[in-house]
Parts: sequence; C-alpha cells; structure tokens
Amino acid sequence: MTEKTSSTIHLNRLKQLDRFFGTEATVVDSQTLAQVMSCSTRNVAKTMKNLRDLDWIDWTPGRGRGIKTQLQVKRSFHEVLCDVIKDYVAKGELNEASRYADIFQYQTVFKQHLPDWIAELSNGGERSDELVSLVPYTLPLCHPMYMQDRNAGMYVTVLFDTLIRFNEATKKFEPHLAHQYYQEDLTYYFRIRPDVYFHNGVLLTPEHVKDSLLAHSDDSIIANDLYRCVKSIDVDKQWVSITLHYDDPIFLHALADIHAAIFLDNPSEPEYPYGTGPYYWGNRKTDHWSLQKNTQYFAQHGILRKADFWHVIRTNKTSIGHLFEYEELDTKSQARDGIHTSQLGTKSLCLSHRLDNTSRNAIARVCRQILLSHYQETHHLCSHLFQPSDMPLSLTDNDSELKVALPHSIKILANHHQDLHHMWHRFSELGVQIEYVEELSKAELWINDFLVGQDSILDHYYWMLLSEPAVNLLTPFKRQQWQSEVQKSNNIQDILAQLERRYLEQNRIVPLWRKSISFQSHQSLRGTEVNGLGFMNLSTIWFDNRMI
Repeated sequence: MTEKTSSTIHLNRLKQLDRFFGTEATVVDSQTLAQVMSCSTRNVAKTMKNLRDLDWIDWTPGRGRGIKTQLQVKRSFHEVLCDVIKDYVAKGELNEASRYADIFQYQTVFKQHLPDWIAELSNGGERSDELVSLVPYTLPLCHPMYMQDRNAGMYVTVLFDTLIRFNEATKKFEPHLAHQYYQEDLTYYFRIRPDVYFHNGVLLTPEHVKDSLLAHSDDSIIANDLYRCVKSIDVDKQWVSITLHYDDPIFLHALADIHAAIFLDNPSEPEYPYGTGPYYWGNRKTDHWSLQKNTQYFAQHGILRKADFWHVIRTNKTSIGHLFEYEELDTKSQARDGIHTSQLGTKSLCLSHRLDNTSRNAIARVCRQILLSHYQETHHLCSHLFQPSDMPLSLTDNDSELKVALPHSIKILANHHQDLHHMWHRFSELGVQIEYVEELSKAELWINDFLVGQDSILDHYYWMLLSEPAVNLLTPFKRQQWQSEVQKSNNIQDILAQLERRYLEQNRIVPLWRKSISFQSHQSLRGTEVNGLGFMNLSTIWFDNRMI
C-alpha cells in the first residue's frame, strides 16, 4: 500500500476533507470541494478519483456544472496516516516513517506507537547485522572529556579510543592507540599507531594525542585532579612522552578511562568531536540517531553493521529483534525472560564533614533503624559501599539516647529527598528541625548513587577522593591526607579498601541499598551484558537467529 500512499499531496487532500466534512455522508458541489482542497475545479474529479481508488473515500460524481456529488470519508486522516507510517515501519524504513510524521506534525504519535508497531510487525526477517533500539531519552551530548550523562556512555565507548585499556579481570593495562608503551623513572613513553584515522579521514598523529591530553588540565574538566601529576607532554616522531611531578599509581588508570579518549575537535558541532572507534555517526538528530560500522578500524571490529536509535515516549514493551532500556531499579524485582539486569552500585546516605562525630553516629543509627523497619522487605539492603560485605544491620538504640545525640537541625539536599522520606519523618518525631537546600555544598545530608564501571580501582578512587560528594564528605586536609596515602601505597587496592572502611566506621557514608538497571531484549540478541555503569558494549552485540 505504501507505493500508492507515498504522495503527501493525497494525504493533505484527505486531511482537508476529513477536517471539513468528517466521516458522515454528505452531498456537495465541485466548487465547495475545490475551496476545501485548495485546488481548481478542473482537478477536483481527478483528486477525488485517486482518493476513492485508495479506498479512503466513497465518491459518486454528478453530471454537469454545479451538479451535486455524493461524498463520504471512509477512513479518517489519523487512521490513514498511522497506517502509512506503520507500513513503512513494517518494511524497516523507519527514516521514511519518521519523515511522514514530521511533515504532518505526528512525531508525538509516532513516538507513542513505535514500540507497539515494531513488536506487532517484526516477523524474524530483520537483517541480522542491524539493530533498532528504542530509548526513553533524546540524543545525549557525546564528548568524552565532558561526559557525565550515563546514556552517552553506550555511544562514546564505541566512537572513541584511549591510548591504553585496563583489563578488569587481569588488573593489567593493554596497548591500544599506543601499540607500545613503557616507563622510565617519572616518564611514560607511548608509541602511537601510524595507521589510525579519525572518522573524518584525518590521520591520527602524536600531536593530536598531546592536544587531547593537555585539554584535561582545564579546571572545568571532570576529575581534572587526575592530571595534576603531569609535568610535561612532549612529542618525538611517533612517540608521546608524559613526565610526572611524582609517581602516581592512578595515572595509567586515568589514561585508560574513556574520559581520556583521544578526539579531534569538530568546529561545527563541538559537542560531537571526531573519534577513531569501531563505529562512527550515521544520522544524528535529536529524536533519531544511528551508528555505522567502521570497516577501517585498526582493532577488533564490531559485529553489527548499523545501530539505529529512536526516542520514544515509553519503552515498557518487548519488541522482536530489538533492544531498549527498561528501567532503573532501587527495589527488589522478579526475574523475567528477556530481562538483563546489572548492579550499578549502591545508593547511600552521605554526611557532611561539617557534622561532628556525635551527630554523625546518631544520624547513622537512625538511618539503620529506618532501613530495617521500612525498607528491608522491598530493597536489597547492604552494609558496604564497594567491597562486598555480609555484615547484618542491627539496632541497639532507644529514643532518649538519640534525642540527646542528634543535632537540633539538619540541612538536607532537596534533590531525591523522597527516596528516604521515612527517615526525615523520623527526625521530625525526634524533634530535629529539617531544612531543605538546593545546593550540595550547603547540605549536611544527601543521597548519592555510587556507581562502578569498567575500572573499579579508578571509580573507587574518584568517588572517595575526587568527586563532588567527596569534597563535602571530607575536610580539605583529610582529603589531601588520604590522597597522599594512596600515592605512597604499594598496594592500591588494599589502601582503597582501607579508605572505604574508614568512611563506614566514621559514619561519613551509610550504605542504603543496591541499585540496579535492567534491559529488555529479544531472545535472539547476544552479547548484551550490562556493565557497572548501566550500558552495553555495542561492538559485542549480535543476533543469533538459530534460536528463533
């Protein structure tokens, strides 16, 4: 049917008739029809015949000038347009479907119905190397150096490359853009591959690497403290040398992190620089974007030829052969087929360094009391931040002791305060005055998600010593002291575990419960493991149609 309905002129004519006459049978002359459809009277008969052939209207012409004709709109404009769009979806032509939705200002309808249409019309005949993903967000900014949106992670990790990579399983670094590297005293030497190109065709050079790394010295960059150890960066032919002020055990972890990916500025769209990764941008619009396989990639290629992403209003329905984000989970959930769940980290209560030890201890006791009485049945409570622990929560307090130890007033960050509303109510019962504030720097209590990705060492270090919560959890002196301990340690994992224990023992952080995310996909999809930050590696996803 699409071939016949592809004319937007026909759809416009139906829209005009439907809006003026509705779907009731009527008798009308040619002059009126010409006015309604904004065409000449000579074209009325031809237009009406075309619409009748499409089975959109019933029309019986009269004879002679001024003779009345019989008309009934059989199918409303809304119904026909939805069928036209749906027909394109069935053929896999989502771009054309979206174009029709744009022309007739039906993008909202398109987003609302796309999950259902795909589920209804997919029949297992989709291309095994193309993925369509329905997502509940619009196109995120995808600059590796500024990336904070978790939704951007899925794209940035396949658009860009780092000098080296950290293998979480072996706890070792592996060459990548730098196919050789070594350390002498306080200088690291990286030999850059000579055969790597940015997605716009520009050859990657050591100068590009130097420029990308120097950009991290700006104070506005995320975790720029990771680069304060850098003294100088120099280039000698294919080698980039980085000299440090002091030996920093975290530095290589910083270089292997995706935020340190090498990029080439894109002056026309600064938020979307050029990368060298296994995928490059195809289409890029606010509500629809795609990634194409980089067949010239220097390392292991992705399996999918193309990945399409569409912003839809809701994504709570399985669609055949497709993948999309389902929901973030704080509460316990039942296992279901096709649902991939991964633990993101822990949701925790944070206590400002401005609170004294007595206040922190009392607040922590109230928190544990509330967790056991109100959240134990619905949430996966935990007693650790990063390191697994089976230590059970316990209660030993009475109200009179708490009233003496608690502060008279507490400033609570307003953002997400509903997550622990039972606790704030308990504070009021104990006579504590609560003030909600909008800025973290002014808060004495707040709730934070501590998420861990591909490099647990770097993430533990960041959350406990560099992040915005860390700045408010520790005094500047204490934070500097703990950072110094990490830099001098011979076993970085052990010292980070010690810092976590201090946070918990000193009641600077009270773990609440585990936080997870789940994705829904068809049974034929493989390689859909979700990492600790809640996104998948597109370069490892593939279809196994043997299972269908």
